[in-house]
Amino acid sequence: MSLSKVTLTLREKLDFLPAVASILLAAFYALLTGLWRTERQAKTLFLHLGYALFRKATTRLNTSQLQYILPPSHKVYEIHSKKTGGLLDSVDLGNGALGHWIGDPNADHVIVWFHGGGFSLPANMGYFKFYTQLIRDLRASGKSVAIFSLTYTLAPIATYPTQLRQAVSCLAHILATPRSPSTVFLGGDSAGGNLVCGVLSHLAHPHPEIDPLAVKGNLGGAVLIAPWTLLDTEFPGVHYHGGDIITTAVAAPWASAYVGSRKRDYYTDLSHAPAEWFSSFPVDSVLITAGGNEIMLPIIEDFAGRFKQGFERVELVIGFRECHVAPVYNLELGDSVKTEQGMAIEKFFAGLMN
Repeated sequence: MSLSKVTLTLREKLDFLPAVASILLAAFYALLTGLWRTERQAKTLFLHLGYALFRKATTRLNTSQLQYILPPSHKVYEIHSKKTGGLLDSVDLGNGALGHWIGDPNADHVIVWFHGGGFSLPANMGYFKFYTQLIRDLRASGKSVAIFSLTYTLAPIATYPTQLRQAVSCLAHILATPRSPSTVFLGGDSAGGNLVCGVLSHLAHPHPEIDPLAVKGNLGGAVLIAPWTLLDTEFPGVHYHGGDIITTAVAAPWASAYVGSRKRDYYTDLSHAPAEWFSSFPVDSVLITAGGNEIMLPIIEDFAGRFKQGFERVELVIGFRECHVAPVYNLELGDSVKTEQGMAIEKFFAGLMN
């Protein structure tokens, strides 16, 4: 196992001081202006402030700086397990990837989850809170389920198709336990949703640089929270209105860090795929969710429509006044109120787990 550490130049380290000052200034401004919010902004002043902090931090700091100050995904998993009393159970998947069990590995159903963050940010504590909440609530409805969360190599430490290869290996590990595909589900948000799309594409149309993975039957289902399926850096007609945690400013650095010198294709940009590309996806049903206030909403709606043209069993749920990946990032900010997207995800999984 090799998890590379990020190093910074002296200039990048010295830049933290003015960066923190600008982030605090943005927070102060958000606190003042947040007293007069509209429906195009966060539901609460607390979330409004949190979104502003996240927006400013991700636009002001570069990818290396963010990776330098944020704990890696596997460390966050360890911290969460110690806080909750959960057992540490990580699997070395090879090629620099790790898989982490949340819940009982012997559960009847497994959700393989790929976290988001533009391929450049690690999983934060909100993810593990989301996993725990989902397992708890599904258990309350009589479902036996565990989550297997992938720690993949962040970009630009590694570039496409490394992360997709690691995601395929993650699913292969679960299917080899062995498990019936009908008891295995995929889930991912933002860039993680991109990986879910890439894995489904690989199962139906093997990537030329990744070993094929034969699945005997359909996977139980797949959830895509605000999938990032169009790695464009300019978005005509997309307007920022203050209700999201991201801006279009992160698209260029994060997309270029992931793709590197490679050409984009249907595995990186499923929004460009023809309808027939989706028709042979080996999965029973797909749920796509989005926030009503997120800047990617038009792109997600267009993607969902394209998906439905080739694969009928697709549902789109839009959470009123919710941001990008609200089920996770609201929890990361400390707001435990269930989102519409989160409730739809829970209902979707519960309906498919027999």
